[in-house]
Amino acid sequence: MNLGIDLGTTFSLASFVNAQGVPALVPDFHNASEFRTPSVVHVSEDQALVGTAIEELLIDEPGLGVARGFKQRMGEDASALKDSQGREWPPEALSALVLKKLLRDVEAFAAESVDSCVLTVPANFDDAQRRATQLSARLAGLSRVQLVEEPVAAATFYGFSEKSAEQTLFVYDFGGGTFDATVLQISEGRIYVLATEGHNGLGGRRIDAALIELIVQEYRRQHARDPQDDPAAREQLRRFAEEAKIALGLPARTQLRKTLVLSGKVTELVLSREQLDRIVQPIVEETLQVSRRCLEGAGLGWNQIDRVLLTGGSSLLPSVGKRLAQETGKHGEALHCRQPHQAVAYGAALIAEARATRPDAQPLQAVAPYHLGLRVRDPNSGVGRIEVMIKRNTPLPTKHTATFYTSRPEQTRIMLDVVQSKGDGELVASLGHFAFGPIKRPKKNYPVEVTLAYDAEGLVKVTAKDLITGEALERELASGDNPDLARFSRARALLQGIAVNR
Repeated sequence: MNLGIDLGTTFSLASFVNAQGVPALVPDFHNASEFRTPSVVHVSEDQALVGTAIEELLIDEPGLGVARGFKQRMGEDASALKDSQGREWPPEALSALVLKKLLRDVEAFAAESVDSCVLTVPANFDDAQRRATQLSARLAGLSRVQLVEEPVAAATFYGFSEKSAEQTLFVYDFGGGTFDATVLQISEGRIYVLATEGHNGLGGRRIDAALIELIVQEYRRQHARDPQDDPAAREQLRRFAEEAKIALGLPARTQLRKTLVLSGKVTELVLSREQLDRIVQPIVEETLQVSRRCLEGAGLGWNQIDRVLLTGGSSLLPSVGKRLAQETGKHGEALHCRQPHQAVAYGAALIAEARATRPDAQPLQAVAPYHLGLRVRDPNSGVGRIEVMIKRNTPLPTKHTATFYTSRPEQTRIMLDVVQSKGDGELVASLGHFAFGPIKRPKKNYPVEVTLAYDAEGLVKVTAKDLITGEALERELASGDNPDLARFSRARALLQGIAVNR
């Protein structure tokens, strides 16, 4: 089976192309009518509960420790959950547990192994976040994995379902935790990305948090205390905020009345569509700022966009579509929202199937998500700056080569600080100091050729060559100085002996 996986902030889905050539979702192992796995994890001594299994248990045991939203922390060398045994779980290990759960669903449903997998990531993910996602896949037992950006996957499904002629599309991907804006073209069955922008902190979770704060303020007004001190009340608030957002997002629903018992106190709540719209409005304005930067990166205006594709659950809110119509001037079919919850997973499955059955075909042309370059110091002023070697939105794969020279006669290696940036000197992430050597016959002004590259998945590769001998210089690592290997080893040790939803 060739699998497509949407590893989401709020929900995760697995999809495949069925015998009829149509993408379909894999159902849950315990409930064949359920196709979305909540991206929430609880870990006990030797078991992990993932998705609905822990959501249902939280109704009776709200104090259980769970992790949510860890996708937004991918790439951080930090704990996203401390379990009952005191073990610290990094984001990539928790994502691996979600993937293990999805693979168990696949195994039960299809009774066949996964041959290859396309795993989606936000277009705004930097190198560390993409590598952490790959690491999660390896930890889950997936050996053949390719990364594809979520808006590209959504556009792939759109192109498959519409079978339309050449078009310039704008993908407005407003999910649970992240927002991506992507301009691309569909032509003769291929997708060409022109520009991409994003924000890893914009999404439905921001709306939920604002709704919770609104409810808490009303509770404080009625009872002069904070219900969030009580774990059961916190869980009730989280659930109600999600339900209220969905209910008030329905076309015919303008008001929601609810009696909540929080910490033993009865609270009568009335929430209106207007209140939700006031919460959503500034968040949508932030997404539009990102969208305008994306258009500018592509050198286009809204009048040059044929269709705007809305994907991600948050894009279903009526005020989002209304504001987008005002901004873009698009209406009806030109503002297209089709299966926004499933589109990314469906597109990932279509890409996985195409790559497996037509390996020579190149249906996608992605672009560099960030400027890639080096942090250097001006020899005259001594002020540090970022020297860009590959500009963002450059078609992938791509590389840039430059020659550097040693500054001392005894210098046996070249040290580089490789960084990703958004432009105007804004640093996104340092990929670390890369030391290349040894230079066997060092002298001052010894030439070393350095190549910085993005591969087709947006991953960074840095290599160096001795220009006098013509030999490749190896990256020198001090003992314990391989963070990817160290994090993989720590996460793998945590996962050993942990059964998922048993």
